[in-house]
Amino acid sequence: MFRSAATALLVSAPLWTAAPAQAAVQQDFPCDVGLQKISNDATSTIDVSATCAEARTVEVRISAGDTQFANVTLDVKAGVRRAVSVTVPKVEQACATLQTGGKSITICSG
Repeated sequence: MFRSAATALLVSAPLWTAAPAQAAVQQDFPCDVGLQKISNDATSTIDVSATCAEARTVEVRISAGDTQFANVTLDVKAGVRRAVSVTVPKVEQACATLQTGGKSITICSG
């Protein structure tokens, strides 16, 4: 039900346009990652980004509770921010799990 309501958008931007929101908890993950959730009365837009020092393939899974909204593979070039954005029916908390090179990290909105 939610999956059909999700809209995904992939973007690229230079490294200097984004500061990682979760940098303090990423010590073992090889990329800087961030998650931002903005909601109105009806929808939530969830933005997840990754910036890596070297080129990597990063798997991104965005979910809320037991509902998965997106499962995307990002080809991240060295020093270039890549992001995925989904708009879904309003959720209280959203999480993203990112995997690359045998390592993973899960970050959640507050």
